Parts: sequence; structure tokens; C-alpha cells
Amino acid sequence: MTLYAFLAVPLGYILGSIPSAYIVGRLSRNIDLRTEPDGRISAAAVYRRVGLFPYLFVIVMDVGKAIIAVLIAKILTESLIPTEQLISLLILLLTGLVVVLGHNWSVFLRFKGGLGATAIYGALAALGIWQFLIAGAVALIPLLVMHKSGLSTGILIGTLCVVYLLQKLFFDPETPIILIIYPLILILFMLLKRFQTRKVVSGSL
Repeated sequence: MTLYAFLAVPLGYILGSIPSAYIVGRLSRNIDLRTEPDGRISAAAVYRRVGLFPYLFVIVMDVGKAIIAVLIAKILTESLIPTEQLISLLILLLTGLVVVLGHNWSVFLRFKGGLGATAIYGALAALGIWQFLIAGAVALIPLLVMHKSGLSTGILIGTLCVVYLLQKLFFDPETPIILIIYPLILILFMLLKRFQTRKVVSGSL
């Protein structure tokens, strides 16, 4: 049954690879977002070239595919016996990670994609909804005041790490330590994608 549960990982990558922004751009105005100067096929590109409502639809699709992938992983790991709970957690975390990888480097777009923020949100929300809501509420303040999504994402990730740390220290000592640093692991792939796209842009100048 353990090997069967691990099927959630490749499935997570396939779901993450669904290019929501590209699909919406094509269907709405027949725009090929692969031609974006910054090299990102993202919700932000949809907002710039298509409009607000398609942009919001892409966000829902990107967050949703990550949530679905992690929920499928939870379903597939429910049959694991108690002594395999560490394996169950590993599968969940790997699934969330590969969703982000698929979003950033989609197999359907010759390994192009977005930055991964929306996929990260979905994966983290599926792993712990109330923890994510607390961190999201904190991150929403600078987003509304300063209108900087990158900064608010960083604040959300940092706050979420603190929330899991406080949970382990004061509420649930059995909270796995990996959950405290997992958000930082995910955002590393976002930073890697940002570095990659900047390199591509500077190389084309």
C-alpha cells in the first residue's frame, strides 16, 4: 500500500504542470504567454494582457490544483498504518513540493512556467488551513498598504514558520519539525525561478 500511496507524487507534478495562465490566455484572447519578456507564464501576465477577471480565475485554478493534489495525497495515505505516519507526511510534503515544481517548470510548456506563489499558497493551505489563514491575515496587511505581492508572500512564509513553531512549543509538541521549515523550502523554488527568469531576460538584452 505504501508504493500505491507514492503515486500521489507524480500525480502532483502533473497537476502542478497544468498551465492555467497559458490556457486562459489562449482561450480568452488567443495570446501566447510564452512570448512574455520576463519569461514567466503567470497570473500576473494574464492581468497585464487580458484583464482582472481572467487573472482571478487563473489564481483560483493555480491554488486549486495544488490543494487538489495534496488532498489526493491525503486520501491515498489514509490507508497507511500508524507506524507509517512518517512516510505519510513525507508523501504529503513531496506532493506539495512537486506541485510547485510542475507549476514553475511545466512539462506541458517545455519546462517553462510561473514563479510558483499561487501553487505554494495552495499546497500550504491544504497542509494546514488554520495555520495558513493566520499567516495569510498577517500578510494581507502589507499587501493592502504597499501593494507588493512579493513582500507579502515573504511575510506569509515567515509568519507560517513562526505559527508552526509556536504550535510545537505551546500547543502540540508532536508537530513535526519539518513543518516549521517546509514553507522556506517551497519558497526557495520561487526564488530560483525568479533568478532564472532574470538571467534569461538579461541574456536577451
